[in-house]
Amino acid sequence: MASGSGVSIVGGGLLGMTLALRLRAAGLRVSIIEGSPGLGGLAASQTLGGYTWDRFYHVVLLSDSALRALLEELQLTDRLRWGYAGSGFYTDGRFHSLTTTLDFLRFPPLRLWDKARLAATILRAANLRDWQSLEGETAADWLVRWSGQRTYDRLWRPLLRAKLGENADLASAAFIWAIIARMYAARRSGLQREMFGYVEGGYATILDRFRARLTSAGVDFRCGAPAVSVHSDGHVASITLADGARLTSEYAILTVPCGRAAALCPQFEPQEQARLRSVVYQGIVCPSLLLRRPLA
Repeated sequence: MASGSGVSIVGGGLLGMTLALRLRAAGLRVSIIEGSPGLGGLAASQTLGGYTWDRFYHVVLLSDSALRALLEELQLTDRLRWGYAGSGFYTDGRFHSLTTTLDFLRFPPLRLWDKARLAATILRAANLRDWQSLEGETAADWLVRWSGQRTYDRLWRPLLRAKLGENADLASAAFIWAIIARMYAARRSGLQREMFGYVEGGYATILDRFRARLTSAGVDFRCGAPAVSVHSDGHVASITLADGARLTSEYAILTVPCGRAAALCPQFEPQEQARLRSVVYQGIVCPSLLLRRPLA
């Protein structure tokens, strides 16, 4: 058993790493416990054929103020590259550009009244601050109410199905609000056009710099050691690892998915267990191909 004061963070993704940096800056002793071989979580990279890139697709928007502040703190702003992005919609056997306001006005699948309601929906989401009120309503119901049934069937439902599959009808209205608000803010700060950014070298560059910063700050890591249980008696948090080791600290913070947190902490009250286990997570398959020639 290893013991000590301070904070143990279970989960070494970007959230756990950022928490560690902030808590260490506040003078606390901090340890990160990560089940994977390295830090990064969903932002981790992979290598194929000698090339390294992000395991999943990521993009930086001008509206991502917290991420951009973190990149500045890690002194990576000079490696951030921006480019304009176009967007479009494929329907009825044709591809329609939706990059500019004129493209939107010309968009054939929707009538003029439909477009007016769609614009109102986007403005409503972009300026909504009380997003908590959307948690109890499905995205489908909210979008039909604001955009109309025709626009939902022609535009929103295909997008939700492409993103969420069978869970499209279960998604909260807060989900679609978050996407619209982020994209609208990006377009607004990008001079009416969406600008997408990336760091040279991908998230491997970010994670390498981040880990070096945490190491220099005195944060301890324990990677490749999945936690199997977390227990607190009100004074000490005890964490048992898959290899049988036990770690103790004054506090434990879990940055893992809700269902995983419920499994790690069986001492939670039944109501809390049920609340955590009720959260539905959407899986994703993101294949990577290394080709000798471009697809197009």
